[in-house]
Parts: sequence; C-alpha cells; structure tokens
Amino acid sequence: MVLVMQFFHCKLIFFICIFIFRSITKSYYRNSVGALLIYDITKRASFDHIPVWMNDAKRHIEPHRPVFVLVGCKLDLVNNGASKREVSQEEAKQFGAEHNIFTVETSAKTGSNVELAFSAITQEIYQRIKSGEYQMEEGWDGIKSGYSHHSANIDFNNYIEAEPAKSCC
Repeated sequence: MVLVMQFFHCKLIFFICIFIFRSITKSYYRNSVGALLIYDITKRASFDHIPVWMNDAKRHIEPHRPVFVLVGCKLDLVNNGASKREVSQEEAKQFGAEHNIFTVETSAKTGSNVELAFSAITQEIYQRIKSGEYQMEEGWDGIKSGYSHHSANIDFNNYIEAEPAKSCC
C-alpha cells in the first residue's frame, strides 16, 4: 500500500505476527520503523499479549525509536451485538496514554477508522523524518528516498457484503 501526503509517498509493508511463527518474525522487523499493534476487542488474551509484541518490536527495531499505533479490531461485532466487548475503550486508551501511542478502534468489515489507523502511523513516521529523527540512509532498506509510480487512493469505506455460504449437498 502506498499513501500519499504532501509529495510524500509512504510504502507500508504488512506482516502478521502470530505467536506460533514467532521464531521467524525477527527477520520481518528488520528495516521497520513502526508497527500497528492489533488486538481483538472481543478477546481479552489478544490485548494482554500486546506488551509482548511491543517489546519484541522495540528490541528488533533498535536503534530507531519505533512508531506504534494501538488498533482494536472487530468493532462491528460489538456494535451489532454479535459479540461482547472484553477490552474496554478506556483500558485501551489508558495503555496508549502510558506508552504515548495513538489508539483507535476499527472494523475491517465496515471500514470504520481503518484509514485513520494507517494515516496515524504514516503521519508520525513523516513527522520523524521531517524532524530529522529518522534519516534516509544509503544501504538501508527501511526509509528510502525515491518516487513511486503507483500510488493507491484507497476507499476503506467501499466494501461488498459477502454472499452467504452455500451448502454443497
């Protein structure tokens, strides 16, 4: 995904850290400057594991100070009553305040606040580049200067309702 902000193109590369693949995730952290810390607001255990992922990212992203955004997902399930919330918005905001992390709740299904989550991390990275905290360095694949010919204008609110599953028998 490429986001465009005032002549600034930011290429975001996504990977998913799942506990069972933890031994190989170290290689994914290389050349990173930030991470979305995503938890399921309907599953307490996912929120409880956020500090572990955050510390792993900090350790592997050094010497840079990583940008984090705390993202609660599956907001649509709570809003429509399909699931009960196990992590309160206040608790997530408190965690974010303690660690100076922007916090947002999203729904991939409805697109609610998804763009905000990506914009927040991109804007913070951009501010750190402008302030000189992050440098574009030769021979490092993290932050590069360059031009992207393909920028995506993504409408996170445009989604198609999935058709109900059909039985094969």
